[in-house]
Formats: sequence, structure tokens, C-alpha cells
Amino acid sequence: MKKILILLLACFLSAASVSAQSALISHNSNLRSGPSPSSRNIRLLPAGAAITIISRYPRLGYVRVQEAKDGETGWVWERNVTGGKAQESILSPPLDVLPKEVPGHKVGEPGVYPILQLTPGREDPTVTQSNLAKNICNKAWTTDSVRPATSVTSKIKHDTMKDYGFTDAANHYELDHLLSLQNGGCPDCKENLWPEAYGDQKHPMTQIQRSAWNKKNPGSAEILAGALEKDLVENHIHDEICIGFPSAKMSSYAKRYPALVSITLRRGQEILATDWYACYLNIMNGNQPCE
Repeated sequence: MKKILILLLACFLSAASVSAQSALISHNSNLRSGPSPSSRNIRLLPAGAAITIISRYPRLGYVRVQEAKDGETGWVWERNVTGGKAQESILSPPLDVLPKEVPGHKVGEPGVYPILQLTPGREDPTVTQSNLAKNICNKAWTTDSVRPATSVTSKIKHDTMKDYGFTDAANHYELDHLLSLQNGGCPDCKENLWPEAYGDQKHPMTQIQRSAWNKKNPGSAEILAGALEKDLVENHIHDEICIGFPSAKMSSYAKRYPALVSITLRRGQEILATDWYACYLNIMNGNQPCE
């Protein structure tokens, strides 16, 4: 019996060593006590910090890690980890560390994406792959040509803030198109508009405040990505959609973050609706393509 127990223990240790893998923190990331942005912040792990991945919970978008320097364990957002893989845990985290689930949230901390039931996204039917050269990929085209009047958007912003339960200042949010105008999104469809924060729940900011914060903290992931970061992605996706069109005008971001691949209109809209933050991290990580 003793031999059997020893063998079982050896197998367990072997499996643990296989599942745990070395990795690095790609962007400044909070090490938390649980897999939720509301969990206690243990410390800030700087970009480049060495870690060991213990297990991953894809449904939550977090991985459990051990810090190489001090051996402390905790949870980090999976998007801020590069290299290394670990087996998906068959155990569920304790209930007290689970975030409140909102149907429709994509992978990422709550707030990065809108609630699917409220803002599923909606295309502009007049923009198609076959007419891009005469539409969004034509230098004569501008977003102002399709942007709704302020009287329309003001009411939509008021209504959507109420729908989302936001009670703080309206200037902490941009009424944003999930599928942006320069990428064939519906201009005035409520299903394509939501109040996107400039900061996060703990750091409410106006557009000017966020812009100033970003200049002082380049590349930091300490504050939840918001409207300004998505603006960059929207322009980059537009450039990837229009890169092959001689009539196109590239965005103001193109000099610093030039488009390196060509994608379809449909693919660009998919990225915006489901994975724009991953695209943002790609751009920040050496201008890797979003495709």
C-alpha cells in the first residue's frame, strides 16, 4: 500500500511539473487574490516579470500564476501573459472570487466590451466589400458624411447610460460605435452604440484626463482600456481593410502603426466586435498585425 501511495504521489508531482510552464508578463499587470478585477490587488507585476503558470480558466479570462522572484501566487489577466501554456483546470475557483457574470462579455476584464444583449453591433448595409473603393476606402469619404447629429446622439447616450446602469458623469464616457463608422458600422443604430468609459470604475476620467494619463504612463495596463485605445484600433483596422485600394486615405496613426496585412470588411468588423483589445495589444507589441 505504501508503494502505491508513493507511486501516486510521484505521478501527481510529475503531472504538476508538466502542466506548469514558465512565461512572462507582457504588459504591467495586477497580481490579484482571485480571477476578477474586484479581487484584492496583491501587487503590480511589471512588464517582463518572470512567472510560472499554474492553471488557466478560459471562461474567466484569468490564469493562476506564481511569481518567480518572490514565489507569491495569484491571478493575472491572461491577455497580459506571453509564452507558456498550462492545462485547463478541472476545478472551479471558490465562489467568493468569481466575478459577477454578465452575458455577452468577451474575454477580458468587465468594461472592455459592451453587453451583447444591449449592444450586439450592427453593420451599415450601404457599405459592402464590393463598393469599398467608392465608400470607406475612398479618400473623399469621411465619417462626418454619415455621423448622426448631436441631437440624435445625445438622446442615445442618455438612454444607453440608463440601460447600462451608469450614474456617474456623462463626460466619463464616449458614445462609441462597436462597429466604427470608418469600418462600415451603422451610424445611428442603438444596437451599435454604447457608453464606453475613458478610464475604469476606480479611475473615472474624462477624455482629456485619460489622454494626459496615457502620456505619463505609456503602455500601462493598470487602467482598463477604453475609448481612446479603441479609437486607435478602429483606425488600424480601417487601414488593414483599405491597404490595397489606391483611392484610400490611410489614418493619422498609419505613420507610427502602418497596416502590414490586408483583411476583409467582414473580418475587420469581427475583430472590433469580439477581440479589439487583443488587437490593441498586438499593435502595442511591435505593431503585430490584427488578422
